[in-house]
Amino acid sequence: MGQLLARIVRHARLTRLAASPPERPPSPPFLILFINSICNQTCEHCFYWKNLNRRDDLTFAELDALSADLGPMEILYLSGGEPFLRPEFGQICRTFISRNGVKQIYVPSNGSFSGRTVKAVQESLQEPGLQLFSVELSLDGMAEYHNKFRGMADAFQRAMETYDALAELQRQDQRLRIHAISTATSLNLDEIRQLTSYLYQRCPSMDHHNLAMIRGDRKNPALEGPALAQYQHLSDHVKSVWAPREEKRFGSIVEPMLQVMKLRTAVEKRQVVPCTAGKMTGVVYSNGDVSLCESHAPIGNLRARPFSEIWRSPEAIALRKSIAARECWCTNEVFLWPSIVFQPVSLAKAYLGAFVRKKSQPPPPAELFPIIR
Repeated sequence: MGQLLARIVRHARLTRLAASPPERPPSPPFLILFINSICNQTCEHCFYWKNLNRRDDLTFAELDALSADLGPMEILYLSGGEPFLRPEFGQICRTFISRNGVKQIYVPSNGSFSGRTVKAVQESLQEPGLQLFSVELSLDGMAEYHNKFRGMADAFQRAMETYDALAELQRQDQRLRIHAISTATSLNLDEIRQLTSYLYQRCPSMDHHNLAMIRGDRKNPALEGPALAQYQHLSDHVKSVWAPREEKRFGSIVEPMLQVMKLRTAVEKRQVVPCTAGKMTGVVYSNGDVSLCESHAPIGNLRARPFSEIWRSPEAIALRKSIAARECWCTNEVFLWPSIVFQPVSLAKAYLGAFVRKKSQPPPPAELFPIIR
């Protein structure tokens, strides 16, 4: 009962924050932090490729100052570069957990460095206040396709080695969760279909396979997004394959609603869900640039002004008003998720849409799990 009450209180608090006026919002409870720009792969779908492998990443002291300037936080999304190449990874996580009260950390990774990854996760898990640490292995298809797409001959094998190492660590601490994430393009839908069944069999400690749409100014400009009908069919297939493990996963209730609203947004090319970016979620890039979301240009830099000043600046207020006026739209799940969950009307609409979608779906095919040879 005590845990349920705490969740109700938390939800009410964050719902009030989502409804706050644009002029003086509190410190964001969810932060996307590009922890570095260093990367060892050359992914064709990367939207951050122009900023990789720079010499101006924020120092640990600058990140420590950012933490001191921020208020209480719920979730930290660590991006890069390859995040686990950051030498002070564990120290950075512990700083935000102990000082800002971060409860959940999500890290997309290409899985190239099993030793570094395990060491960083172990150090982060030393903080008792952390409730969940999710490593999301980024995979674009089966081994041959994935390796070529990533420009690395053994990328897939190394990701599986990292999974194995994390699965062993998970036996010691169940706060660690292992996910996969695949970015759908017009070229790899069949690859992802094969991949999802492979991962379900090969990786019993993995409890979620997330499907995202390609976005941003990708490195290979010829890459296009998937046909939405085919994406929806693939999304339904992935959901069916992983249903037995999704039942117990934190956040599984929201996943169908998220997919429905993401598809509606892509089809209608508008904010189907009023966006809370700039209130619930902020972004700090590896060089200190600050933005309200990843779809808009930075509005300041931490080396010129502290985060709190940028967050409440006239530029930030104007951008919040533009977002609230629905002058932009995107399918980025990090921003879509809190916009659904912490706005009652949006939550009700998303729930109804997911319910209708579930009732109209045909039954899953009898053979979901072919033998992988």
